[in-house]
Amino acid sequence: MNILFYTPFNLRSRDTESLMEAFIKQGHKVSVLTQAEEGVYHENCRKLGVDVYTHVLTKKNSFVYFIKHTLYLIKFCKKNKIDVLYAHLETAGLPAVLAQYFIKAKVFACRHVIDEAYLFNSKNFVILTRIVYFFAKNIIVVSNRCKQFMMDVESVSEKKIRVIFLAYNFKLYQEPNKDTVAEIKNKYPADILLIVACRLVAPKRTELAINVTKKLIEKGINAKMIILGTGPDFEKIKEYIVNNNMSNYIFMEGFKLNVMDYLSASDILIHPSLSDSSSVIIKEAGLNKKVVMACEGIGDVDDYLVNGQNAILVSKENTEPQMIEAVIELSKNKGKMEALGNNLHAIVSERFSINNILTTYDKIHNAIQNKTK
Repeated sequence: MNILFYTPFNLRSRDTESLMEAFIKQGHKVSVLTQAEEGVYHENCRKLGVDVYTHVLTKKNSFVYFIKHTLYLIKFCKKNKIDVLYAHLETAGLPAVLAQYFIKAKVFACRHVIDEAYLFNSKNFVILTRIVYFFAKNIIVVSNRCKQFMMDVESVSEKKIRVIFLAYNFKLYQEPNKDTVAEIKNKYPADILLIVACRLVAPKRTELAINVTKKLIEKGINAKMIILGTGPDFEKIKEYIVNNNMSNYIFMEGFKLNVMDYLSASDILIHPSLSDSSSVIIKEAGLNKKVVMACEGIGDVDDYLVNGQNAILVSKENTEPQMIEAVIELSKNKGKMEALGNNLHAIVSERFSINNILTTYDKIHNAIQNKTK
């Protein structure tokens, strides 16, 4: 079969990379077409044996922009005889669902967020989301909560939605570099080194994580925090750190490719986000056997995280005081921290392994092949 991944990515996406690698090993021909210029994503896809293409347009008029992408996608699919198309994120999803009426490929719109458009109060994002999943004939979501949200809030038919967990070949992650990990620890010495890694936007609540660190220091805990990531709130958060006299305790490192080194050097991932469908950073923390503190009821955390067993789950309403209390308790019990990290590693390694999820895609591909015979 000829399989196409259509995305706006140019940074690493190890879940899609893992699927591409697995499909190639099964004998399928796999291509990736991105709306973004080449980056590390393209480099790694080539190493896996994927045929890599880009089609980059300047977005001036949204209607014209999406129509141009749609026309190109139709031409691309016909030329390359694509049998199945996986479109990831809504900017790729719209051209894909419009193109589905003019190509033989079976099109799947793959959704990675739940209510982000609504949390941002972005009218354009909400409209785009609703259009994509109204026209989509086949939808893949990465969590049960996302499926329920689409049915309840967006009135999307249950028959169109499949829940398929993110799938990883965890070997695509490089082992943390011991020297780099040591350098990070030496640079930020503390009894408890916290880390936040996310896109710097309001729903991620980075300021709340800063407040947690500030209160810990006020209570006599020798804590520091590293913030990884970039986004529209970068300067705002930087200013917030300065205004709260936390420049000696909280450090903004920006976007980093070696997130695993930073996670390995840290003790606890602080993740107060309100906008996840299936958080990647939680899984990466699990691979590093680290403690994760996250909010219950967000994304798929309730499906595989158990408070006090493999993570610390707090309420969305009382996140700050509950995280502070939990960090203080864990700082006195390093054995508990180790147990939480080990247990998280075990569940992440099993639940999201490509070996356990690939059969779901096999059923999709077999059905398509049988239909074409």
